[in-house]
Amino acid sequence: MTPKQPEEITRPFRTAIQIGVVVRDIEQSMAALTAVFGIGPFRVVDCPLPERQHQQFYRGRPVHFRTRQAFADLGSVELELIQPLEGQTIWSDFLAERGPGIHHIRFNIPDEKELSAYLQGKGIGKTQEGAGIRQGSYWANYDTEKLIGFVVEILQPAPDSDGRTPGVTKQQQGAP
Repeated sequence: MTPKQPEEITRPFRTAIQIGVVVRDIEQSMAALTAVFGIGPFRVVDCPLPERQHQQFYRGRPVHFRTRQAFADLGSVELELIQPLEGQTIWSDFLAERGPGIHHIRFNIPDEKELSAYLQGKGIGKTQEGAGIRQGSYWANYDTEKLIGFVVEILQPAPDSDGRTPGVTKQQQGAP
């Protein structure tokens, strides 16, 4: 098999799938986005899902964390709001160091291992990674803030998925 050329590996970076924003209060942020800009409805998810907690890593180490995340469609791009709740994450680091704001742009990629090797060759490592909300999906954040001013996130979507976040709600997760 012929190795892929860099332009083949980087092709997915021409289509942004998601903009991620770290917030202090997700309920307040959703309310303001809806009232002022008409953005919504939001799909709210407590992450990680309990059965995937053991599949989360922060700077290469297994980690326990909890977040509340909300997703809204903005045409071809998904808006993700992230409120860190517990544990050390790149999102809690971001909030402590910079305050609320735009954190990442996400791209869907077909082969995480290939892309990761390519980025490692450019001196760019992973800062956080884990199993996605959909069974069979995987996400990773890369250490690109100093290089380009924001985090690059990738998602290797579950088979037969467009990579958008499903409508999982607290009620569907069994929360009160």
